[in-house]
Order: sequence, then C-alpha cells, then structure tokens
Amino acid sequence: MPWIERLAAPGRARRLLVPLLGGLLLALAHPPWRLWPLVFVAWTPLWLALADAARPAAGGASRRRGRLGDGFLQGWLMGTSGYLLMLHWILRLPNEEMTIPGLMIPGLLLLAAHAGLFHGAAAAGAVALSRWSGWPLPLAAAPLFTLVEWLRGLGVLGFPWGAAGYALARVPPLLQSSALVGFWGLVFLILLVNAFLALGLRGRRWGVAAALLAFGALWFHGAHELAAHEPGRIHAGRRPLRLLVAQPDIGRDIKWRPEKRALVFERAFTHAYAAADRGMEAGGFDLFLWPETALPTLLYMDPETIERVVTLVDRMRRPLLMGTEEIYEDWGTERWQQGAYNSAVAVHPGGRLSDPYRKVKLVPFSERMPLQKIAPWITGLDFGQSNFFPGAGPVLFPIGEERVGCLICFESAFPEVARQMVREGATVLVNITNDFWFGRSAGPIQHAEMAVLRAVENRVPVVRCANTGISFAVDPWGRVSHETGLFTQADFVAAVGAGSGSFASRHPDWFLALPAGACAAAIAWGALRAAARRRR
Repeated sequence: MPWIERLAAPGRARRLLVPLLGGLLLALAHPPWRLWPLVFVAWTPLWLALADAARPAAGGASRRRGRLGDGFLQGWLMGTSGYLLMLHWILRLPNEEMTIPGLMIPGLLLLAAHAGLFHGAAAAGAVALSRWSGWPLPLAAAPLFTLVEWLRGLGVLGFPWGAAGYALARVPPLLQSSALVGFWGLVFLILLVNAFLALGLRGRRWGVAAALLAFGALWFHGAHELAAHEPGRIHAGRRPLRLLVAQPDIGRDIKWRPEKRALVFERAFTHAYAAADRGMEAGGFDLFLWPETALPTLLYMDPETIERVVTLVDRMRRPLLMGTEEIYEDWGTERWQQGAYNSAVAVHPGGRLSDPYRKVKLVPFSERMPLQKIAPWITGLDFGQSNFFPGAGPVLFPIGEERVGCLICFESAFPEVARQMVREGATVLVNITNDFWFGRSAGPIQHAEMAVLRAVENRVPVVRCANTGISFAVDPWGRVSHETGLFTQADFVAAVGAGSGSFASRHPDWFLALPAGACAAAIAWGALRAAARRRR
C-alpha cells in the first residue's frame, strides 16, 4: 500500500516524532508544569520539519499534494498530542455525571483531535504558502497559525483553551503588550519568536538574534509598565471598590442531591454570615460575591430561598452578586416558549433583584448541544448535559460609582466577551465559576489563569469567585493577590481600583490585520513570481 510505503520511508519516523516533541513542549508550557519559556520554542520543531516539505520538488501535482498531506499530518500530530497532554484532566470527570460510563475517554480524544485539525490545517496552509511565495516557511507559518488559532475560538464550537498567550499568565512582564495588541496580538508575537528561532536554526544567523531581541523587547516593555504602575493604584478622586469573595467549598458529592439540600444551604449561609462579619471587621465592603450556581435552586422560582438571601443582604446592608440557574417563560403571540439560562443576578437590600446577566458562551456538549438549528436530531443525544440557551449580551451591575461586568465560568476564555463588557462601560470584571467537576487537577488551574489575561488586555481589575477554588483578585497589570487553594472554605476582601479600558479593548483585534496582511502579501508575492516565470 502506498501509504505504508511512505510511512516506512527513510526519515519518515523522524518527521512524525518531531511534531510530537512540539506537542510535548506546548503542554509543558501550561499548568500544572508551567514551564512557560517552552512556549517560545514549542512550534520550532514542527516548522523545521515542515520546511523540508515546503521545498520545491519534482513529481508534479501528486507530489505536491503528498507534501501538503504530510504537512497536515505533522501539524495534526502536534496539536492532538499537545492537547491530549494538556487536557488530561478531563478524565477526572466522574462517571456518575454521564449517562454513558467512560464517555470522558472518547470525549478527550475527540476534543484533542478537533484542536489538532486546526494545527493540521495551519501546517498544510503554511507549506502551500511558503512554496507559492518562496518565503521561508517559519515566516509564512507564524501569521497563518495566528489566524487559525483565532478562528479556533469562534462560533458555537469555539475553544480557545490552551492558546499560546495563556502559558504566560503568571509572568506579568510578558503580558503587558496585550493591552496594546490584544490577546491574539500577544499570540502572534510568541509565534514570531518561534519563527525567528527556527530561521536561526536553519542557518540564518540573524534569526536567533531577532528571537532574543523580540523576547527582550516584550520583557523590558512589560517591566517598564509594571514599574510605572505600582500595586494597589487607584485613580485620583475615586475610592476603591471593595469586594467580599466567599468561597463556600460545597462539593459535588452533595451539591445537587435533593436529600442533601438542607445541608448545602446550611453550609452556604453559615459561611456567608461568617464571611460578612469578617469583611466588616476588615474595613467593610461594597459587594458580596458568591460563585456560579451558588445554591442548588432556581432562585427566581424559589420564594423561600429569595427570602433567605434578602435576609442576608439586609443584614449586611450591601448588595450580593450570585450565580443561579434560571427558567424563562414567554407567552408570545404565536406560542408559549420556555428556556433555561445560566445566569448571574444582583440582590440589593430591601429585596430588589436586578435584571439577570445570562451567560453568552456556553460549553458545547456540556451546557448546550451545538448546531441544533442545522441538525435538530442532535438534541436527542443524552450524555447527561444541560440544555441552556445563550444570553443576548452584556448586562452590567451598577455598584456605587462603578459598573461591574460578570463573566460566568467558561466565558473567561474568550477575549471578546470581556472586551464587549468593558466597551459598554464595565470598570470592574468578576468571574464566577464552579470547577469542582475536575477535582485537584490542572483543569481548575488552567481555567483560573485565563482570567489574568482578561485583566491585563482590558486594563481593568478582575475578581474571581469559585465554589471550590481557585479564587483571587487580579489588578489591571496582571498581579494576582488573595489567591485561595482548591477545596477549601475561604473568604477575603479585595479592594480594587476601577479600570478605564485599554487601546486593545477600544480597537478590537486591530493587530490581527498584521498577520492577515502578511498572508496577503505572501500570496501577492507568489502571484508576481508566477507571472515572472510565465513571461520567461
């Protein structure tokens, strides 16, 4: 068989092992390992391997298609292997949460393979673009991979988890450029360092120097920004907003069990009252923050629980922002409609409930089955998932002089959700979540650290409240404070200064024009080369 012969060809094993090395480096750059410098070299092995496939060769169209296929396979191997390692914690999802035991195993394989498809498409495209334009493959690959990574985060299947920029979440000096170029601009700069390094290793001596210069420029710009904005800085004439974060630590083993309902409520309210007392002793607070689906109930349809929450709020004399599931009913002109939402609501003293914010970005196959309008039959599949509806857009919560935007769980992975809230006037962002599903694994850590990027790129503080951890506060320059552990009951008061947005938040994804323009220039250059060859 021809494909077996190609697989056994000399050098074939090396070309397959090299992208696996890239996948390993990509995974090691992220939690739990956090070997973040590896993100600046993770794509280099793949691009060195692809450079051979991009060289002109005899053999006609079939040979060119074979090389594109090789490029796709190598890119797919890097992406798939990297995400298998990075997302290994999905296997921690308990069997009892599934209608089909062991479903998390094929789920992990499919999710990693899906992410690998984007790497494969970018790799094949880079080979074609390099051959067409004559550009060195790494210079063709860096902008193209950036655009494909951006595409990976779009749509109902969007999954930007593990994008290169998130590996730097705990390295504040390297994050500061995102306030200017945006998150995807930061990704492009990381990939550009990889490209320069690959060029240096292929004999262009200036490549290594360019890689070091680009990295140094990122670092020194960031260090200057941090030095110019000391921790705890508050805008002149404005008082800090003080948020009391309560992490109740209510485990998966009891939270949704009807027979444990009284125990869950007792634990949640006992901790809330104690946290409120500690908050008042620590100088007071302006907003009490509870996590996603803080209580196992439909708040709007549970007058008894509303009364208990209002009693707590009236005692504190401060509003409370909490997550809840919501059933929405609409007696329209044509037919009655009902929908479920994953929502956040502010409860004010006196019993006033704000308009809810309904989560916009739902976790596909977990909170909602995607593509229901295209393939209605998919709603008949039952994996134990919810069936929430997406919300219409941002709802901000006025608290004193500030306006608070709320990211619910998975939404912290999407730059555009936080950016839209800031563009509409949010001066503080909160992220409420419930991550107990994946135990003491890398999953909750990876999820938490994405919120750090939302603070820096928008120059607003972010305060995170998680049911079982990790909770913390992040200032607009990415400095984390008040960090809690996993599966521990905790509370703290974070005083944050209001943010005013950034160039990147006011000019969404403007920097993507640079990689897009580079790809267009490569195509145009290739067309000029082809025209010159025809004239000869």
